[in-house]
Amino acid sequence: MKKIIALVIIVMASIVTTHAQIRKVPATVTDAFKTQFAAASQVEWKDRITNFEASFKLNNINHTAKFTKEGTMIETTGELDFVQLPSGVKDGFNKSKFSDWQVKAVITFQETDKPLYYRITVKKNDITKRFLYFDKTGKLVKDTVTL
Repeated sequence: MKKIIALVIIVMASIVTTHAQIRKVPATVTDAFKTQFAAASQVEWKDRITNFEASFKLNNINHTAKFTKEGTMIETTGELDFVQLPSGVKDGFNKSKFSDWQVKAVITFQETDKPLYYRITVKKNDITKRFLYFDKTGKLVKDTVTL
């Protein structure tokens, strides 16, 4: 019985994966994307079942944007180098208790109708990692442990 259940789960997962790969991105989504990111290049779409995700370049920065099937943008992210951060954010990080931690990654993060945040992933050792969220003024607004 366990083998049958496992087989059913595998078959269903493959059907969902196959469906996710062949579902066309709705025009409402691509139109909304073009309106928001007219200068984007190298656009690639992924169907995430509950939303559609575009990966693209804008101003030589890698970005992602997630949209509902109705074309409403959910969130955007962009990859940055630490040196590309606004000076206020760099100052805020350098004045924080995490300034001696190793910076692993920096992204911009913005959800619809919410302010833009800069998420700096830092690492103290091989075990301790944190996400630090700074607002545009350099204020640390959130600090979470990550694996």
